[in-house]
Order: sequence, then C-alpha cells, then structure tokens
Amino acid sequence: MKKKFSVKNLVGTILLIAFTVALVVVGYRVVVTADELPGKLGCVASAAENTQYYGVTMEAVQKVEYDTMKYGYMDDVLLAQMDYMDKQYEAERMEEIREINNLTAMSEKTSDKLAYEAARKQLEEEAKKAREAAAIAEAAKQARLDALVAAAKAEYYQEDVVDIDTGDSSDTGSGDTASKGGRKGKPVYATSHGKSLGKFVITAYCTCRVCCGVYSGGNRTASGTVPTSNRTIAVDTSVIPFGTKVVINGQVYVAEDRGGAIKGKRIDMFFMTHKEALRWGRRTMEVYLYK
Repeated sequence: MKKKFSVKNLVGTILLIAFTVALVVVGYRVVVTADELPGKLGCVASAAENTQYYGVTMEAVQKVEYDTMKYGYMDDVLLAQMDYMDKQYEAERMEEIREINNLTAMSEKTSDKLAYEAARKQLEEEAKKAREAAAIAEAAKQARLDALVAAAKAEYYQEDVVDIDTGDSSDTGSGDTASKGGRKGKPVYATSHGKSLGKFVITAYCTCRVCCGVYSGGNRTASGTVPTSNRTIAVDTSVIPFGTKVVINGQVYVAEDRGGAIKGKRIDMFFMTHKEALRWGRRTMEVYLYK
C-alpha cells in the first residue's frame, strides 16, 4: 500500500537539513579559528580580509588587542620572538631619536660657535682700532710736548748770559742762588704725572739780598744752571736729587738749587721779584714725579 506524504514528515526533513548545515558551519569556524588565532597581527589582518567570514566573526577578531593577542595566545617560543622583535624596534627607534638629537645639538653648537667667532672677531677689530687711536693720540700729545720743549730750549739758549764767579754757595740763605734777577721762563704744564712724593711745604725766594744775603747778585744756582722762574726750585738733594723733574700744581719744575734751610720735605720756588715771592708765601702742596 502506498504511503501518504504528510506535513509532519516535511517539517522533520527541513529541521534535519538545517541542523546539518549549522553543524557544518560551526565546525568550520572552530577549525579556522584554531588555525588563525595563534598568529601575530598579520593573521588578524588575513582574517579581516577573508570575505568568507561572517560579520559576527570579524567583530570578535577586530576587538582583540595586541597585548591580549601576544600574551593570551602565543606559546613561549613565539612570545620570545615577539619580545625580541619589540626590543629591536624600540632600540632602532631610540637610535633614530639619538641621531636626531645629536644632529640638532651639533647644529646648535655650530651656530653658537660661528656666532662666538664673529663676536670675537668684532671685539678684536674694535680693540685694534682703539689701540691705533690711542697710539695716534699719544703720538700727537708727545709731538706737542716735544714742540713745547724745543721752543723752551730755543728760548733758553738764545738769551745772553753773563757769567759771574760767586765762589762756593753750598749753604746760604733760603736758596743757594746768587744772581742778578735770574731769567724769566714760560710755565710748562704736565698732562700727566708719575707717583706722588708726598706733601711738601713750598716757600718762595728771589735773588735779592733779603732772600739770598751775601750770595745775591750772581746768576748761577748750586747745580750750575741759570735760575729761571716757572722752572727752578731749591730742594734737599737727599730727598730730591738735582735734575729731577717734579709736578707742582700741574706745572713742571726742575730741582736745580739747594739751601741750608731747605731740609726734608721742603721746597723753595724761584721767582723773578721779591714781590712775587711774597705773594706766593708759604703753601703745603702735593708733589709728583714728572713722567
């Protein structure tokens, strides 16, 4: 007798087919996942590019972090290889950073060195110009002084001098000058001076009998020169030797005379007239060596 096909048999057949298909799909996913997950990120990329995976599978794979992939699925050998590769990568990156820093530092150092050399060269040029200017100024100053000295000498030697023998004048009066009025001299002013000899008491004298007593009327100092105003001073030769040039109140004088009353830090300054000597009087002033 022929069996009648029923709805119940049809539903059972469909369910059996569906169960078989589901079993095949699940088995395939298990096999593929077991093969792919132990790999590195390249395996994940391959899985992502495989269009045969279902959307649910792709989402699960994409959510796996690198550290989870590395330490969750790698065996010891692969993990050691991954650690070695990571360290190599980090070392290379650090080397690149060091090279960049070295290049930057070298560039800055080179720039600083160039700037330093330029500044040093400029300072040397300025110092050279200053030295040259100072030398020119000093030469001009010396030329002026030489001209003044030459003019003074010319005037000194052009005047007529009458020699009168006055004998020994080693220890008389306030100044050992025995002359008839001496000679007028122009003042020589010092633009600079040497070290200080200290403060001296400075008096004044002329060639009259009041100042020089019996030694008045001659024209020679104790050193043999003609007494000259604005030039000749009497000194204690143990303190200031004959011929020494000193600066008093900015003016240059020469130690050319001496006297019995001139001892220690005392100086007697020669004037042409007794009136001028009285006007000077007695003063205490700083005395400097002339440079």
